[in-house]
Amino acid sequence: MVRATLALIFSLLLMAPAPKSTEAAGPGFRVAGMPMSCKDFRGRTVLALQVSDLGDVGRIWVVNTVPYILLDPELMRTLPRPLQIFFYAHECAHHVLGHWYNRTLNSEKEADCWAIRYGRDRGIFRRQIVVDFEPWLAKSRGSAFGHLPGRERVKHMLACFDGPSETAQQ
Repeated sequence: MVRATLALIFSLLLMAPAPKSTEAAGPGFRVAGMPMSCKDFRGRTVLALQVSDLGDVGRIWVVNTVPYILLDPELMRTLPRPLQIFFYAHECAHHVLGHWYNRTLNSEKEADCWAIRYGRDRGIFRRQIVVDFEPWLAKSRGSAFGHLPGRERVKHMLACFDGPSETAQQ
């Protein structure tokens, strides 16, 4: 079902022309009421789409060199606002760090760290907010893609929060 839905969405996107410049990519996207934007490692605007029944909170995609963040609005609505922002920033990080083109064993940890520092450096996340992610992520067993299990993931996020600023421009 998810694959069929994604296939339909992206077959329709393939028929649409890509934006001619990063400036022509359209209006900003809101997450938890906050305007959000993202540019990939090439400086291209990342477009965001809401896709029901995605099978996960978020995913990244690239169609005709146009980068996308896909977010499941139903799953996002079940999360606290800071965690919604974190998941958007995590997906953005994959584009910023070029993971679509060069995935590594550490890509998920790198995306988590980038997202936490992005939120911290912009005053969106305080340390306690990251601590408060733990009950929401605690049951996660991690993933084959490299997501850490819930409690371990939050410990890693806190280490990133406490570390130096190394986020890319955004």
